[in-house]
Amino acid sequence: MSGYAILMLVAAIAFGLSKLLRLPAIPLLMLGGVALQILANKLQIKIDPALVQETIELGLAVLVFTAGADLSPRRVKKRIQPVLILSCAQFLLLGLAGVMTARWLGYEWMVAFYIGSALSASSTLVVVRHLQQRRQFFEPYGRLVVGVLLMQDIFIILLIVALQAIAGGPLECSLALLKALALGAIALLLHRRLVPWVCRRFRADEETLMLGALATLFTFSAVAYLLELPFLVGAFLAGFILSAFPMNGLVRGMLGSITSFFLALFFISIGFVLTLPTGAMLLHGLVLIIVLIVVTVLLVTTLAERLGYSTRAALEAGILLSQTSEFSLLLAFAGMSAGHLSAQLFSMIALITVSTMTLTSLISRDSIIWGLMKLHPKQRHSKTAGFQNLSDHAVLLGYGRAGRQTVQFLIEHGLEVVVVDSDAATVRQLREKGLHALQGDGSNAQVLNQVNAHQARVVLCSMRYSRDALVALRALEGATAKVIARTFEPHEAEKVRALGGLPVDTAHAATGNFLSWLESNALIK
Repeated sequence: MSGYAILMLVAAIAFGLSKLLRLPAIPLLMLGGVALQILANKLQIKIDPALVQETIELGLAVLVFTAGADLSPRRVKKRIQPVLILSCAQFLLLGLAGVMTARWLGYEWMVAFYIGSALSASSTLVVVRHLQQRRQFFEPYGRLVVGVLLMQDIFIILLIVALQAIAGGPLECSLALLKALALGAIALLLHRRLVPWVCRRFRADEETLMLGALATLFTFSAVAYLLELPFLVGAFLAGFILSAFPMNGLVRGMLGSITSFFLALFFISIGFVLTLPTGAMLLHGLVLIIVLIVVTVLLVTTLAERLGYSTRAALEAGILLSQTSEFSLLLAFAGMSAGHLSAQLFSMIALITVSTMTLTSLISRDSIIWGLMKLHPKQRHSKTAGFQNLSDHAVLLGYGRAGRQTVQFLIEHGLEVVVVDSDAATVRQLREKGLHALQGDGSNAQVLNQVNAHQARVVLCSMRYSRDALVALRALEGATAKVIARTFEPHEAEKVRALGGLPVDTAHAATGNFLSWLESNALIK
């Protein structure tokens, strides 16, 4: 009991420092575990190693359960093909790059395989929270990323099952994989049939729902154990069962504080068991981090663009996926338990995981994405699309749901219209109808120059985010065009006015009212 008390005290200190210094909590939790290890050795404080290992295993169970609950396949059922292409390509090619880099650094094949496998999966915990915080969870690229995470988690779980059974030979390994797939099929059936039926039939209180969620976790973990599978397979599938709407939201809401509690203990315990890697291993870790980020961003961006996503969406997806996963820790922990990895190698993989998780929040900023877009060959060498001679025209930035009516209204009033949209399919359809359209980001100054927005009569900012409209307004500062921007909050409208634009509050202006507003303000003759 005193061991848990010490771990919770360290967790409280780490969270306090995280709030005070405005830093991510995970690296501070792990540093807290390392500091606790040093103090325990110096002050001869006895913390039971079995307690620490149990805490790690329990934390992993909660971690993968939460990851499963966040990954509903229904969110990506219309994007199955791009999800399969991107997830398989990233998992295999990034894993291969990791294996070859590890071999180049001098590691034997088995160790290199573990390192490459650890690099090949991205963190569900980090990516889902990032998408939720930026309200991008239901965007096309957000759904793509969620689908890739789901497939990667399945791949890594099957890999862990195979590695655990590999000592028994090919037959034992195949049997273990079949058991895991069979349990997954049962979970999929319950996800599709049982959970929606329960949600429709019963209206249980929060306590009953929480007990039901925990019962699902313990039941599937026990079944996995009885099938001689890693109990974490059962934990992930239990979360997957409950990932159907609205159950997933209820689970996150009810178990959020419990999850944070166990995750804090988990990362502190990981820090406590870390062995300080040698200087050479730290250098190797840095090389592997660089390979991970560069290969992931280039690979995902290239493939996502070929699959029809805009350059910005493709870059955002690549950056969001450029970190190792909590499942990488699970894989490394399994490798250390099986004797395939040393404690120092486990520590190196753990440091890579925490470092890349932390870097994601730093490199996924808009300024970084814009900088990368400027370096993108498509953006650097793109030619004008024949719009440079237009003037006194209308530019619609973002087609959206009201695009058809808006374009028709503008054309009826004698204006030539150029539509800028990030979706390649939308642009292609508009061009097939004989309309002017350009694929690109409406907040990009180069794109605005391509459509000669400075010489337009009116520029309508109907992009997904008000912040993009603000960027466009800054780029069009001093232009003769009247810039109208769709806003969602009062403070956004104030910023638009301050930059010389005309805000339209979407809460009070539906499509018809918006068009009437344009005409009544004499913006269109």
